[in-house]
Parts: sequence; structure tokens; C-alpha cells
Amino acid sequence: MPKQKHALPEAAEPKRRKHRTPEQVIADLQKKIEDIKARAVARSLKRSPAMKLALASVRTLDKGLAAAASEDNDALRQALTESRAPLATFLAAQGMRLPKARGPRRRTSAAG
Repeated sequence: MPKQKHALPEAAEPKRRKHRTPEQVIADLQKKIEDIKARAVARSLKRSPAMKLALASVRTLDKGLAAAASEDNDALRQALTESRAPLATFLAAQGMRLPKARGPRRRTSAAG
């Protein structure tokens, strides 16, 4: 009698898959649909000349933040951070994805 090459141990049971209910499948697909719609809205916003300029303004402010940081100009960094915040909030509310801002680091109080 030839040996079996890959015999299953008798104690091991095959793993059972957990099947999702139809409601769970529907909920997952609806979430995917909402994500696709949000991406479509963001794509259409990127085509708008005004939104392009607003996004370019945020990027320019980020470049200014980097330049101010390299010059150790904390007052300018603070002003640029404060001017970026409302525009970034508006663009995020419209569905645009923005690069993360690297604002000035704030001092933390010493615990003790």
C-alpha cells in the first residue's frame, strides 16, 4: 500500500468560513458606492479653475511654511499656519484631499 504524501492529521478539523449575511454584503457595497461617489465629486472639483487655484494656494502656503522653518522664523510660520487653516477646512469640507501641513511645533508645559 503506497504512503499518502499529504495526510491530514485526524485531530485537525477544516476551518469554517464565516459567511456574511446579505445585509452585511449590502452594507459593504453601499459603502463602496459612497466612496466612489465621493471620489467622483473630488475629481470634478479638481477640474474647476477656482478649486485648482485654491489647492495651489494651500500648496504655496505649505512651501512658505517650509521656507520659514528653514529660516527659523516662528512668527511667519505661525501666520502662515493660521492663514492655511480656513482654506484647508473649506477644501476638506468640499471633499478635496489635502497634503498634511507641518505647522510650528508648540511647546508643552513641563509636568511636575
